[in-house]
Amino acid sequence: MSRQAEIIDVLQGRGFQTVHSLAAQFGVSSSTIRRDLERLESMELLQRTHGGAIPIKQLETPHQFKEELHLAEKAAIGRAMADRVLEGQTVLLDGGTTTLEVAKHLTQRRLTVVTNDLRIGLEVAQRRSAHLVFIGGDLLPNVYKMWGPSSVLQLTNLRVDVAIFGADTVSDDGIYHSNSYEVELKRVMLSIAREAFFVADSSKFGREALFKVFDVADFTAGITDDLLDPIRASHFPVPIIQASS
Repeated sequence: MSRQAEIIDVLQGRGFQTVHSLAAQFGVSSSTIRRDLERLESMELLQRTHGGAIPIKQLETPHQFKEELHLAEKAAIGRAMADRVLEGQTVLLDGGTTTLEVAKHLTQRRLTVVTNDLRIGLEVAQRRSAHLVFIGGDLLPNVYKMWGPSSVLQLTNLRVDVAIFGADTVSDDGIYHSNSYEVELKRVMLSIAREAFFVADSSKFGREALFKVFDVADFTAGITDDLLDPIRASHFPVPIIQASS
């Protein structure tokens, strides 16, 4: 995992960090951290301040960095969720790096997978035993997901057994997303499913995000990793299953 990806993750999760605290966390010199911050600021991923840096408010972690973060945790979550999918079911996979891990761990021989994520679609298409239904539309900038009115229309004509969602933030009162583009689409996804789960690694719990998409109570359960405080997990209105990585 690259240090710069981890820096973005720390800032998104904790807010302002000093150069010295980042240097201590990553075991490098302050001058190395300053170079990292300068490059990340040039990519418009953070704002440098006197002595440190702050995240750009409501910024979604860039996809190229998401792919490098919490890999073991996401793989464990993907296995745990895939194990709950039954033979012959129709499964809707929301877009994202954690739901991609679910797709990678689906071993059922008779399965229909519905998704709007190009990478998940490619993963499923490589398996001849699975039937893929791909949701078309407009490609969201900088990610691999389709959205828009045509996506919504296509979904309204479908029914699925299980819908599996990622999350930018899991809060006590709901599942949040950093941008508004997909809010309507995600809600339609939920409306066509008999039951739903959310998958999110422990770093997503308690972060800030602007747009509430779902209530936690809308789900059968959530699946995270074993780094989440079990006491905190017990406070949610649905079971939070902690997968061991």
